[in-house]
Amino acid sequence: MERILLLVAQGLVLLALNGAARGDSYVEITSFDADDAAFSAIHENPNNPDQLDLTVSTFNANPLSTDEVYVIRDIGSKLGRSNLNSARQTLADGLLWPNEVEPVPEDVFGTDRYWWVANGFLVPGKTAGSIGVIEADSSCESHPAPYHDLTTGSVTEHWWYHRVYFVDVDGDGRKDMLTARADTSSASTTLAEMVYFSQPRMNPISTTWDVDTLFEGPDALFRYEEIPMSPWVTRTAIFSTQYFAEKLVASWSDDDQPNFKNLNHRTIEAIADNRYFDCEYVDINGDGRKDLLVSINSKSNGQLVVFEIPDNWATGTWTRHLIAEGFKPPGLVVTEGMGSPGTTFTFQPDGTYRNKPLIMLTGDDDSNIYVFESENDSDTNNWSYTKRSIFEATDGTVGAPTVHDLDGDGNVEVVIPCYSDGSVHVLTYEP
Repeated sequence: MERILLLVAQGLVLLALNGAARGDSYVEITSFDADDAAFSAIHENPNNPDQLDLTVSTFNANPLSTDEVYVIRDIGSKLGRSNLNSARQTLADGLLWPNEVEPVPEDVFGTDRYWWVANGFLVPGKTAGSIGVIEADSSCESHPAPYHDLTTGSVTEHWWYHRVYFVDVDGDGRKDMLTARADTSSASTTLAEMVYFSQPRMNPISTTWDVDTLFEGPDALFRYEEIPMSPWVTRTAIFSTQYFAEKLVASWSDDDQPNFKNLNHRTIEAIADNRYFDCEYVDINGDGRKDLLVSINSKSNGQLVVFEIPDNWATGTWTRHLIAEGFKPPGLVVTEGMGSPGTTFTFQPDGTYRNKPLIMLTGDDDSNIYVFESENDSDTNNWSYTKRSIFEATDGTVGAPTVHDLDGDGNVEVVIPCYSDGSVHVLTYEP
């Protein structure tokens, strides 16, 4: 009998570690239709900061088509509906492959009414990328909001963009647009570089912003950080996941006035067939030091890894920890461009304090959304995680999810764009 009880207890422990015995779950509460749904984001409503708006960018691979960004205003008040189709409005249209959509900081234009959108991709007919701003305070009830293209005319027709940070790069007191871009129009060479668009002195909404190159390599997703090193020194840092070059690179400056054109560079890792996809600068293991969370896209063995960052970035060891591997698209035929996983970030699902945050990871072309939770929340040397899929799309690719407490009950909602299914699903966390 004692042996039976011991085996039962051991089984319960294993179930708990697998997540199967946990009482928490992610339950779908509503959805809406959105063909080719890709990136999702939550923003404060410019007209009422107590309300939250959901944006979803969409892009169609048909080279003759244009694309849209949708919005659902005050999404938290509408979660009780079983279907949100009637609440969806077109925020912007006529775009070419819109990617991320985020608010422009108020100190850029002196107002919080604008949201930026980065456009373009390697798909034929959609390579004429640009960066523009949407007048997000417009109602959109009868017409899309006004859209202002800030970059067309200053770049070649084949550059495309995904992410933007507003930073005073040239030291003139006005915030510029720091971004990565790529040109894949050549059959033999991929061009990729970190650039900035300098804010014009006059009429920045109606004037084309001039572009200047900083360094080569970054192509799509990257992170910009301003890191306090001491009371007197702030490190300006760019972490670039260089998908096409298959490199993970840190670039930084410790100068009093950062010289973005004379940065230090360190290749953290460069492994053939590892397509470094996305990253986050965050304390993963709860030791009070920031780490680098990285997703690595692959056709056969995608990975989720964490690098512990040394004190000396230039010569120290960036210690690598493998969280999970084996991600790949399903099926026997995997074409070029297919892979798994995709974007990744950390989150806290409720008001319960966790020393180590949970990790969300999109499977990209494997149709899943994953959540990873540390097996030991207090041991900073334990890098073992449980993995579970909280959502699987009917078919194909899932887009970039977003996590936010939308209804104010203390538990987060997860918004999941299903690109191949043509829909967006909202899940809620239930402890």
